[in-house]
Amino acid sequence: MGQSESTLTLQVIIIGMIMLFVLALAVILFFIVYQKRLLAQQKNHQKIEADYQRELLAVAIESEEKERTRIGKELHDDVGALLTTTKLYLGQISSKLSPEELTTTTDKMKSLFDNMIQGVRNISQDLRPVILEKLGLLEAVDNLVQTVNNAGKLEATFVDVTTSPIAKANELNTYRIIQELINNTLKHAMASNLSVTIGHEGDMLKIVYEDDGIGLQQEYLNQKGIGLRNIESRLSVLKGTIHFNAQKMGMKATLKIPS
Repeated sequence: MGQSESTLTLQVIIIGMIMLFVLALAVILFFIVYQKRLLAQQKNHQKIEADYQRELLAVAIESEEKERTRIGKELHDDVGALLTTTKLYLGQISSKLSPEELTTTTDKMKSLFDNMIQGVRNISQDLRPVILEKLGLLEAVDNLVQTVNNAGKLEATFVDVTTSPIAKANELNTYRIIQELINNTLKHAMASNLSVTIGHEGDMLKIVYEDDGIGLQQEYLNQKGIGLRNIESRLSVLKGTIHFNAQKMGMKATLKIPS
């Protein structure tokens, strides 16, 4: 009886040890599989992030090339044409011209030079708005909104509820983002009103942009046209975020940018 109990106890111990070994092996295998899945997910996330960064870089390059093309076209079509015409008038000046003809020719040349100067100023203004450089983001956005109002297509409002200064280094990209949102409204939204509110939320600059147009379709958000990708590219530089609020009519976007 004692020997039978000892044998039974030994069998129980052996079975228990086998079960513990199997359990330990199962835990080890689970840990290995989990680590492999985690590593695969991390690699996938890194790939997605790398692809996203490449996409943002491509958008930035594409946007920059479009801007260069536009400026080149304006220089060629406007300033270049004015220079060519001025050269023609300059070639007409000679000692054979009467005083009246000479006065008429020089007056025309002065007018052409004035137009050239204004054209160069306009191009310079597009590259970096003078008001942004001199007075800062808030005045520049207010001026932009007033320009929209003056065009008479819709009513635009700007509300400043900031509580601290805005970093100078962030102003140009922030201004271009607001400009892109306004352009999107003017081109696609069929809106009657738009509003821009700039304030602070903690240590973040908070911008709320709204219009009462047809709203952003989910397909547009999924496809991410160049305008939206350009916004995301600039936000990537600013380390900011944008959130489009779901609503039945119109469009509302909330942007947060580190101050």
